[in-house]
Amino acid sequence: MNMNLRCLKTIYCVSFLNPFSSVFHVGAEVFGNYRPKLNFSTNVTGPPWRIIFFGTDDFALKSVTPLCAKLRTGTLMSDLAIVSRPGSVVRAFAEAEKLPIIEWPFKHNVIENKFDLGIVVSFGHLIPKEIISAIPLGILNVHGSLLPRWRGAAPILYAVMNADPETGVTIMKIEPHKFDTGSIVRQYRCSVAPNETTPQLTERLAVQGARLLMECVRDLPRCLQMAAPQPEHGVTYAPRVTMKLSHVNWTTMGAKQVYDLHRAISHLYSLTTNWHNIQTRLLDIKLDPKTTTSSPKTDSESSKQSALEFLNSPTEPVPTPRYYLDTSVTRPGSIFYNKLNRTMKIQCGDGLWVSCGGVRMGGKNFISPHDFYNGYLTKVKKTEWFFT
Repeated sequence: MNMNLRCLKTIYCVSFLNPFSSVFHVGAEVFGNYRPKLNFSTNVTGPPWRIIFFGTDDFALKSVTPLCAKLRTGTLMSDLAIVSRPGSVVRAFAEAEKLPIIEWPFKHNVIENKFDLGIVVSFGHLIPKEIISAIPLGILNVHGSLLPRWRGAAPILYAVMNADPETGVTIMKIEPHKFDTGSIVRQYRCSVAPNETTPQLTERLAVQGARLLMECVRDLPRCLQMAAPQPEHGVTYAPRVTMKLSHVNWTTMGAKQVYDLHRAISHLYSLTTNWHNIQTRLLDIKLDPKTTTSSPKTDSESSKQSALEFLNSPTEPVPTPRYYLDTSVTRPGSIFYNKLNRTMKIQCGDGLWVSCGGVRMGGKNFISPHDFYNGYLTKVKKTEWFFT
């Protein structure tokens, strides 16, 4: 076994905010004469620390805000410079706070001997080795997953799309030439609600990531020495998202997969399908509460009703929802329209259904299920009521 892996271990886990959330601090024990090797320069004078921050979006803004607040106290930090593209929320924050701004890209000599630590949060660029080497304590990254799961540009979205029951935030050390492979400094773990969307989860993880980052800054340089390598197993990837990901394959995807895809990417792209060669965007996708088609019960099924169920059943017959499609010829992608309550649902590859609150046909405006029925479904045979 690798000596570094054998000597490094998690030393404690504490409840954080709620019983479903935990912060994991990575520490080290000394076995015999072996001590963890320092992989950062000891030629530092902090605290107070001189920090250079790389970031652009709202997720990054959650981390730079407490750093700036701490800078104003003059206790933990003496300098905070910002690297961000023009027009970003982080750039606007830096300008409002009158923080020094360094334009990207830049040569390593621009920052040499000026900073102790770098921090990267949602920056979107690979940091060159020369810049990493110019910062004595190296660079930390706030990553929105429990590494090594979901390395890449969109870890939170992929966690939601794959219905992960839990995810978290990792503070890791940036390594040259590769994304998201560095040693783990700290991790925060939390559960994911079954109906949670990517923006909702992103907001939660951004807040916790900022708190975890501030813990690391307070614990410098010790936390860097305690960092542990990422496990070799459990590696998955979350590449950059394109519109291609939004297309629904009704044959291979079950209802839960379609719904999870919707809650994962609907803030970027609506789910897309085709109606008779017309690209169609599906809106407000939900899991249908009924797991079977709404066809009437047969006599044999009715005869199985218990006496208690019979006595408790309503005296007036309950109208059967009038879905306008012959249930004997359904296939994945088949559309059911309920004229009684003007709702529409679509059959998925596992035989279950998702409801659809409306569509957009080509470049047209929003179309309700009722208008889709009148304008499109009624114009073709019922056997042709399906998306592909």
